[in-house]
Amino acid sequence: VFTGKVADVQRATAGGFARGSARLTGLGDDSGAVLELAFQNENLVAVRDGEVVVSVPDLICVLDSDSGEPVTTESLRYGLRVSVLGVPCDPRWRTPEGLALAGPGYFGYAHPYVPFTADATTG
Repeated sequence: VFTGKVADVQRATAGGFARGSARLTGLGDDSGAVLELAFQNENLVAVRDGEVVVSVPDLICVLDSDSGEPVTTESLRYGLRVSVLGVPCDPRWRTPEGLALAGPGYFGYAHPYVPFTADATTG
C-alpha cells in the first residue's frame, strides 16, 4: 500500500486504549505522497492523500523496511522507514453483522467500508 518514513506521531492513552495517528511521507515509488494512519492499540484506518485505502476490518500491517520486522503502534517513531501492507479480512467480517462489530463505524469513523483486495493498487 505504501513505503515511507514516519514524519510525525501523535498518541495518548484514553479509556485504556493507546489512541493516535502517524503521518508517513512517501519514499521511492510513493515519493510525494502522504499516508495517515489512525490507531487505537491497532491500526484502524490508512488514508493516502485524502483517500481511505485500507480500514478495519481489513488488516493494516506496518513493517520495518530494513529488517522486515513488524512495527507496533507503540513502536512508531520519527524517522523510521516502513512499508505498510493491507491484508483482506475473512469475508464473514464484511457482512453487515461483521461490520457492526469491527467496521469503521464501530470505532467512530464516518467513512463507509471499502473492501481491500490483494490486487489493490494505489497512487
